Amino acid sequence: MFSRLGAMLGMGSATVEIALPSAQVFRGSDIAGSVVLMGGRVSQRVRLVTADLYEYWIRGHGKNRRYYQRRHERLVLAEYLPVDPNFEQQFAFRFRVPDDARCTRRREGWEVRVEAHIPWSVDSRASAPIRVIPHAEILAVQRATRDWLKFQPLEWYGSGAEVYYNFRAPNEMREVLDGLALRISVTDDMVEVKAEFNKQERTMRERLGSLVGADRERVGITIPRAELLSKRGTPLPAGAYPHMAALLQRIGIVPPPPPVAVQSTGGSEG
Repeated sequence: MFSRLGAMLGMGSATVEIALPSAQVFRGSDIAGSVVLMGGRVSQRVRLVTADLYEYWIRGHGKNRRYYQRRHERLVLAEYLPVDPNFEQQFAFRFRVPDDARCTRRREGWEVRVEAHIPWSVDSRASAPIRVIPHAEILAVQRATRDWLKFQPLEWYGSGAEVYYNFRAPNEMREVLDGLALRISVTDDMVEVKAEFNKQERTMRERLGSLVGADRERVGITIPRAELLSKRGTPLPAGAYPHMAALLQRIGIVPPPPPVAVQSTGGSEG
């Protein structure tokens, strides 16, 4: 009797655990895992076993700090399940992370939450954070700009469909260029790159023109997604390099050559 009373209060009741092979996932890909349901000290009847994909974000600071969340999907993994003390069973789940999912930052992210709904008892819950990162194709463009063209990253945002990157120009380009901003998005089988070059002002006329944005030059390109992925589905900077190098050439800048290994292998990565 005391065991059953304790189970009603959540002590010795059935429990759930969550297992995620990987807690990091690209936008637009699947996150898969399993829920483990284990019996408690007494026999119980679990009405539902569910898995939910949640998005959360925080706005404001101090007293104005607000926490927001939104459930994107719920999966019912089991219903009306008798659970004895020695019971243990796994239930697999799979969620699709949206193509425009906000990327995980310090104040925003994603979670998988699982729950065993137990009548006349405290429901058992577990959760696991997910680190959502930009599409692999977007990372290929970002890494080619950072590692191959030697631009220095300053900041980035990934809360919307477009991922924004801001770079400082490398020292060898500083005579003509202050920096570069990229807005990158994925549409169907293409990656759209919107580049904004912040040119160096060298004369008084150019400095005055910068007040109305005359020092900015905007150029857009599209790149087939297949060119930006390795055989393993990981980012392939070698595929992005020729496109980004051509952007620099269009504004009169000679880009640095690709790494020697890439020149000799034709840009293959795995």
